[in-house]
Amino acid sequence: MSTIIVDYIVIGTGIAGLSCALGASKHGNVALLTKGDFFAGNTPLAQGGIACALAPGDSPEYHYQDTLTAGAGGCNQDTVNILVHEGIDRVLELKNMGVPFDCKDDGSLDLAKEGAHSKSRVVSAMGDSTGRAIAETLVKEVKQISNIKVYEYTMVTKLLVKNKECFGVAAVNQFNQQFTFLAKATVLAAGGCGQVYLHTTNSKTCTGDGFALAYQAGAELVDMEFVQFHPTGLALIENPRILISEAVRGEGALLINSKGRRFMQQHHPMAELAPRDVVARGIFEELAADEKVFLDTTPIGQHFVKRFPYITAACRARGLDPVNNYIPVTPVAHFMMGGVKTDHNGQTCIKRLFACGEVACTGVHGANRLASNSLLEGVVFGHRVARSLINYDTLTAISLFNIDKSDTDYAGNSFIPVNEQVNNQTYNRFSKPHSSVYRNKLRSVMWQKVGLVRTEKQLSDALKLITKLEKQLPHDDYETYNMVLTAKLITEAALKRQESRGSHYRKDFPYALPEKLYHQVLL
Repeated sequence: MSTIIVDYIVIGTGIAGLSCALGASKHGNVALLTKGDFFAGNTPLAQGGIACALAPGDSPEYHYQDTLTAGAGGCNQDTVNILVHEGIDRVLELKNMGVPFDCKDDGSLDLAKEGAHSKSRVVSAMGDSTGRAIAETLVKEVKQISNIKVYEYTMVTKLLVKNKECFGVAAVNQFNQQFTFLAKATVLAAGGCGQVYLHTTNSKTCTGDGFALAYQAGAELVDMEFVQFHPTGLALIENPRILISEAVRGEGALLINSKGRRFMQQHHPMAELAPRDVVARGIFEELAADEKVFLDTTPIGQHFVKRFPYITAACRARGLDPVNNYIPVTPVAHFMMGGVKTDHNGQTCIKRLFACGEVACTGVHGANRLASNSLLEGVVFGHRVARSLINYDTLTAISLFNIDKSDTDYAGNSFIPVNEQVNNQTYNRFSKPHSSVYRNKLRSVMWQKVGLVRTEKQLSDALKLITKLEKQLPHDDYETYNMVLTAKLITEAALKRQESRGSHYRKDFPYALPEKLYHQVLL
């Protein structure tokens, strides 16, 4: 086993991890680890855009209020304030870095409106490929920094923690070679966990690794019951599902059922542009009544092709015509609002361990994320974490973990990253031959019993089945075990919260408790 010593470790190459690595590289050497390639996670899949109060007549205060309203009483007001104010500088930095944000003829940003936003403030790039454009720009920057060493196809299997202090990670690459990385500070930016559900927009790499690693290391997790289901995934069986961006409804598309009738007006005054949890449950009710649900995109006309080139191509490749016909849609698992509990700077309860992006819970999303706040959260808190890392200037891990100094490299040069091209659709590097059996059982249980609408019996039954799977699964099947553990944490939290709030809906407890949201901490 080789040991690599750097100043900082960043786990994940989404917008949060890349932003953090770039910031941290100003203060020391960075090992940037990803179990796939640079683009294996969710950031490149993000369509609609990144929310930011840049328009005349808009303000951070309006953005702040919209975020709190969507969050259903669960947001941390201080972190939301940080998000909406610092987000302006971060988005402008991305623009200056070269992200090709969409602009009007006069050169000003072409800002769109999405659900639960009171103003048009969503900044897009390449129409509906905002995440891809941001990821490509950040990756280009990272590749130019000599003291960022990237380890692709390298999966973290354990956080090295002693006395509530993290000194690095254990990892394995695709050739089953094992490594120890030691650092002054470690950052979890490992993304979400949509793959624990049968139907999801998430990349196949989003298996809850960060939540499982943190939990096993003794970090606090909070609000794991709040899983956001996006209202409009393409209703064709694929993994991951094609997302039909909320911006499509922002441009005028309407939700209709099999009879051609709109139905969202009866659920919320904002109808199709209501908060995501409301729209998702509205669609769920139609589906439960044996109706099919469609997005009527014909009001957008030929403008659809220009505004949404990626969605247009994806639909046409599947025999659908968004210009002249309807798009069949269904809710799909999309985003985790809960996660590893952190302060405003990404610090967890374990010294030297930070978290940012979707794996972290700063409280900015509350019980339901406002559309297009996810990319913003990643860049804002990735930046803040990078600034906090410089507080640690000593490393004592060699003696703590009995590391052999003769097998230690202080620059990371002995381990050569393998830049092999892998199709993300077939990516499955860290699974065992039996993994698919366990995964299929788990994903079906989560979809059927821990989904959009929950009851005590469903959740109790799910917990029994998941616990049984947990006992059967070999622990060296790291990725599948992470899925099972994360699913268990979600289910336990959902069972404990006896109310309905935001994305968490209990049919047996259909109303929110009158008091302020209590946050469930899992240890």
